[in-house]
Amino acid sequence: MSKSMIHRGPDDFGEYTDVISGKNIYFAHNRLSIIDLSVAGHQPMVTDDKQIAILYNGEVYNFKQLRDKYIQEIKLKSRSDTEVILYLYQKYGIEFVKEMNGDFAIAILDKRINKIYLIRDRFGVKPLYYTIRDNYFIFASEIKAILASGESFPLQTDNLQNYFVFKYSPLNETLFTDISRLEPAHYLEYDIPSGKATIHCYWELQKNVDFQKLSYHDARFELYNLLEDAINIRLMADVPVGTFFSGGIDSSIIASFLRDMPQITHYTAKKSLTDIKNEGTTADYSYALDLARKWNLNLKSIDIGSQEANSQLIGTTLYYSDDLIADGSQIPSYLITQESKKTSTVMLSGMGADELFFGYKSHQLIALSNLFDVFPQFMTHPFAKFFSRLDQGRGMFKPYRRHLHQFGKYYYSYPALKCGLFGIVGDYENAISVLNNNNDTSFNIIKKYFNNTNDVFDNNSLFEKDNFLVKNLHYVDRMCMANSVEGRVPFLDHRVAEFAFSIPRHYKISEIGKTKLILKDTFKNILPQTIIQRRKAGFGMPLRSIFSSRDKVYQLLNRDFFSSFHFFSVNQIDKLIDNHITGKEDNSAIIYALISFQEWYKLFF
Repeated sequence: MSKSMIHRGPDDFGEYTDVISGKNIYFAHNRLSIIDLSVAGHQPMVTDDKQIAILYNGEVYNFKQLRDKYIQEIKLKSRSDTEVILYLYQKYGIEFVKEMNGDFAIAILDKRINKIYLIRDRFGVKPLYYTIRDNYFIFASEIKAILASGESFPLQTDNLQNYFVFKYSPLNETLFTDISRLEPAHYLEYDIPSGKATIHCYWELQKNVDFQKLSYHDARFELYNLLEDAINIRLMADVPVGTFFSGGIDSSIIASFLRDMPQITHYTAKKSLTDIKNEGTTADYSYALDLARKWNLNLKSIDIGSQEANSQLIGTTLYYSDDLIADGSQIPSYLITQESKKTSTVMLSGMGADELFFGYKSHQLIALSNLFDVFPQFMTHPFAKFFSRLDQGRGMFKPYRRHLHQFGKYYYSYPALKCGLFGIVGDYENAISVLNNNNDTSFNIIKKYFNNTNDVFDNNSLFEKDNFLVKNLHYVDRMCMANSVEGRVPFLDHRVAEFAFSIPRHYKISEIGKTKLILKDTFKNILPQTIIQRRKAGFGMPLRSIFSSRDKVYQLLNRDFFSSFHFFSVNQIDKLIDNHITGKEDNSAIIYALISFQEWYKLFF
């Protein structure tokens, strides 16, 4: 089991065994040394009285403050945050987790009460999976370690619809029967003698009254200070640090605080002009290069293009991902960290800024929907129907046609849940059509968030936090750790998140859909206007360019594979591909989801 995850920690290995109530306990740890590289940071770590043992992945960024405030009387043997967490728990119990600011997955064995605790950070930056069967309780940072236990975990076909709709399994689901994720901001309490487990939530994203009262001027000042501290504390490392640098506003904000640190390397993806044209989007590299020259940043580019979309590389990323997601950003992330590992063991990412400060096209479509709702249906529905009939893959202004088609279709056909569907990658109906047996599984997840009278943007923030953000953080962690690199996300410091959730909506997005207003205004005198005003570009593989050829699609997608399953509709899959190749529809996301499932299934079943 531990060998299956050696990529997550090639620097050291440790294990701990015990027997409690007739049950064998085994902890194993592969260490990626970040803080205190000496043997003093070895894990599993045990208290002096041998009553408590800890396994720990990640970082707690305020551990020095917690040490000085709560356990200054204890003489520690290391400079590691692991030891601080261990003795915080010994002194204060499980409630100590509320004091920690960090990205972590923790397992604690407490022999005083014969319990094991699993703890996951507030946003799920670090993964944690578990299964409970009869007398077995197995947990790990990755599913492949649980599979290596020798237990059998069949395909969970009931979750396939959610995978094809959302392009990952939402909430705490996986596609492996009986294997679950521990949800972010939760801890699991396992009683060893009885074999019973209970799960507790220790934090929820809520509005802070103090932030709600801030004027726009004061909110900008507060945001700058919060981000400055969130970025600075995430530089804490005894190894080199780098950044994912796209030349977009989020990564440029991070870079702006690092301008006087030439030891930090900034890595950017570089796409070909052909791919950019076929995508109908813009390029990151030119913006990143211009800003790197202006600020004298140490910039390295990594080529990302159609040639990288091959079965071998897709399979490699899916092996490391194992909890299946179909996101074209996995391959660029893998290739960038493969290169960055040569010089940087820690990478800062701008992940989370779009969710917090409303930077996605789905936020613009919600704003447009609110505008349409002001007018009577006899005025708005003709526009919505017209938009829904637009071809998405051909004609001028392809990105805008895609977005308007999606807006018109969901606004007209799914008025109650339109705002949830705006955030779906690809077409909802086409996604469910690849399966023969359809039900309301995916709809019910969306209803959970949007079937109420709360502010629709607040609903959407919680929806994204619990679902899409978990998926995005998943691929950042997995593709980083595949190359033994630790990813850190300053925008998801919980203080920044609470600030963003609390401030008025119009601080983040205008009535006509101008996005990330307060971020742009806060840094408008620091970032060049070309960065502030640039059009958003996706980070992922150029899937539309890759799938513009029928030969390329069927080179990657095997029809015979899908025809061997009774629950797939191969005729519908062929239809989706035909409509995509002719330009009638943009089905690149669902095609990639099908290819990803195919390669993933061959790896794990």
